[in-house]
Formats: sequence, C-alpha cells, structure tokens
Amino acid sequence: MISAQLLRIFTDKADNLGDLASVVIDEGKRISDADRQVVAKKINTGETIFVNDIETAKISVIHPQGEIDFAGVGVLGASWFLTKLRGKPTNALLGRAGEIKTWQEGKIVWVRANASTMPPWHHKQLDSAELIERITLQETAKMDHTMVWAWIDESKGVIRSRTFAKDWDIPEAEGNGSGSIMLANILKRDIEVRHGKGSVIFAKPAPNNFADLGGLVIEDSITSINIEDII
Repeated sequence: MISAQLLRIFTDKADNLGDLASVVIDEGKRISDADRQVVAKKINTGETIFVNDIETAKISVIHPQGEIDFAGVGVLGASWFLTKLRGKPTNALLGRAGEIKTWQEGKIVWVRANASTMPPWHHKQLDSAELIERITLQETAKMDHTMVWAWIDESKGVIRSRTFAKDWDIPEAEGNGSGSIMLANILKRDIEVRHGKGSVIFAKPAPNNFADLGGLVIEDSITSINIEDII
C-alpha cells in the first residue's frame, strides 16, 4: 500500500479552484520506473512527484507517458510538502535535469526553472478575455500543447488563459505552470494568469533564460493505493 498526498496548486486567495498535484514518498526508489508510470496514470493528476530522498529533496517527475524534467504544478506542490514534512524551508529540489531553486514569499511558493527544459507549448493570443471564455472543447479537439491567452489588464500584467493538450490526453488543463513560464519570457514581464476555471498563476522572467513560477498551495486529501492492484 502506498499513499499519495494530494495538493491543490494555484488556488485563488479564498483557497478555491487550483490544479491537483500528487506527491509520493518513495525513498530508495522501491517502486521501479515502469511501476511509477503506472502509479502516475492511476492517480491521474497530470504528473506525480516521487520523492526519492526527503533530506536532499531529490525528486522524480513522472507523467503517465514517462519521466520528464519539470512540471510546474507538481514541483510547486513537492516544494510546499517537503517544507511542511521537514519543518524547515526548502531552498532547492534535485530533479533529473539538476537543481530547481525554490522559496516562499508570504504564502506564495516559488520555483525557478530553465525555460529550455519546458514542453513545446504553442501560445495563441486572442483579442479579448471574452473570446477565451467562448472556446468550446469541440473547437480544441485537435489542439496539441496549446495555451490560448488574452489580456485582462495589460498595464497590470493580468492575463486570461486556457490550455489544451490533446496529445497528452488532456482535453483542458486547470493549471499550466510551464506554459506560463514560457509566456512570461516571451512577454519579458511579470504576469498574473487567471487560468482554467479561475486558478491563479504568477510568473516572471529571470536571468539566463530562466523564469520564476509562483502560486498558492493547500492540502486537498490523501489517497491510498494498493500497488499490487495496479501493477
């Protein structure tokens, strides 16, 4: 039996909405890479973060299609959860692509990521936030890794956005950290993204093709899975 901590990332100030992340403690990698992929698919939160070592904050980011370098929702969740678990600030996570800097400002958890390691998101700008709201899933059936966005208030950097990734079996994503990171770098400015049904994502450029991603995190629930039932 393994337990996965479920968290909601990118909630609004009232703790509403947010995208689910799952974190599994698996020190010593008792679960094989192939079985981790099966577990991630069963939990079905997009990506599942497996913590390989609590003290060093070494993690693996597992998508149902395999291991990847970064997933904004999961990495923010892992940072918050390890800080709570260890009782001390988490300054860095150790992922497949190296160190991921992380910190907390007030209640917002931040991570810094290399934009070159992000998935190949396509950013499509529309003329108004109202047009974003009108998009139907039928219209997006053939959209692969597409983040559609429009300004709510350009002077303040506030954006309305929705994400569609048919190629990853995601009709619509509630959160998109990596896409927001890339958009902040494209626009070369700090942004606040109202995403999905209204989740809130913060992103801003950082030096050397890096970018910072921030959001509020709260605990959602704990789910237990009998690994023998799914492997």
